[in-house]
Amino acid sequence: MTDKVNGTVKKHNMISVGDKIGVGVSGGADSVSLLHFLVKNKEILGFESITAVHVNHSIRGEEADRDMLFTENLCESLGVPCKTVVIDVPKECEKTGESTELCARRMRYEVFDSFGFDKFATAHNLNDRMETFFFNLSRGASAAGLLSIPYVRGIYIRPLLDVTRDEIENYITENGLTYITDSTNTSDDYTRNKIRHNLIPQMFELNPSFQKAFLKCENSLQMQNAYIKDEAEKLLNRCRNGETYNTGKLKNSNEALRLVAISEMLKEQGTKNIIREHIELVNHIILHGGSASVCGNTVICERGILYFGKAEEIPEFSIDVNISDTFVKTPCGSFKIISFAKKDLQNFNKQAFNNLIDCDRIIGQLKTRSRNSGDRIRLKNRKITKTLKGLFNEKKIPVSKRSQIAISADDEGIVWLEGFGVCERCAVTPETKRAIKFERMGAKSEK
Repeated sequence: MTDKVNGTVKKHNMISVGDKIGVGVSGGADSVSLLHFLVKNKEILGFESITAVHVNHSIRGEEADRDMLFTENLCESLGVPCKTVVIDVPKECEKTGESTELCARRMRYEVFDSFGFDKFATAHNLNDRMETFFFNLSRGASAAGLLSIPYVRGIYIRPLLDVTRDEIENYITENGLTYITDSTNTSDDYTRNKIRHNLIPQMFELNPSFQKAFLKCENSLQMQNAYIKDEAEKLLNRCRNGETYNTGKLKNSNEALRLVAISEMLKEQGTKNIIREHIELVNHIILHGGSASVCGNTVICERGILYFGKAEEIPEFSIDVNISDTFVKTPCGSFKIISFAKKDLQNFNKQAFNNLIDCDRIIGQLKTRSRNSGDRIRLKNRKITKTLKGLFNEKKIPVSKRSQIAISADDEGIVWLEGFGVCERCAVTPETKRAIKFERMGAKSEK
């Protein structure tokens, strides 16, 4: 087993010199052999330190406490620091409606993530790969999902992934190690155990060389998936426009490629535990428009643009502004009010004039306010009056960003619209004696 594990670690660049490594240790044969292997080969592998992490899921009462004590004693005998964490999986399942298996896995990895190790080793082996393949198959996984357990995923490494359970048991015997057995492993109440106890043995009955056949199948899937993923990333790069995506190019792409691209898109947005339903929902939005919530993200498609985010809720407001003021604070941002005399205007370029307001042409009370339904403005040098909605659509401004755009108005209507400019009615002329300009705090001044 030692040579095989060292080969796996080297082939997949799992460990770097100086790494601080965490190891998930349940007390079972797999994790005990992994911990012992890493301790024994520390100098060869070159990592700096190793720390065991044991998670008590609060599922098996006294037996779980026994496992925790066993792990602590094992770590003490090996001279390895041990961190034990107790979580309440049954209580969490009541809140979320998750199955015990999925909830326990999610919470366990949340614990692992919290420690900040450079690498974190888990004791998944070749048998686990086969079981996970069929577990995912039973849930309708894609080709990528059938690849079961990756050798490396972020900080997570699986040094035992090429090792069979029989080889692990031989390693345990050869090194005189002891381990404990989780009583739930013998019960068929859990899907994975049913696969382990019933389906896998039947596969070996059908084909005594099933292990080789499985590896051949998985290697083929890995090559195909790597190619499709590479093409999907190229597609995303062609569609990406800043933080948004052009749905026209996505619509016209091959469906299989588009679905993989959507999966990668969701990963970019930090979506975790992506399932087929999430991908199909985003695919529907791309094809037909609309919006939906996917794992806490709001996905919106409008006018051929797909983007993620929630519209920031800004309350209605109206704040009076005097032209002698130097500053105004609004719910959508803070702005400097810069005043210019006639002589100052000679230094402005033509583009800058688009944002200057002639003070003598303001009617009634000047104010900054939130957007009203039906708001319109005829911008300087434009022949027609347009609604704000029309202007926003024209510039393809996402709905989630529109409430953050500043508006200045007087008794007659909108005077200035951030990002668009001043209205024709209040634009400066050669006769202008005094003008003002709103400038968002932190923005680069244009003069």
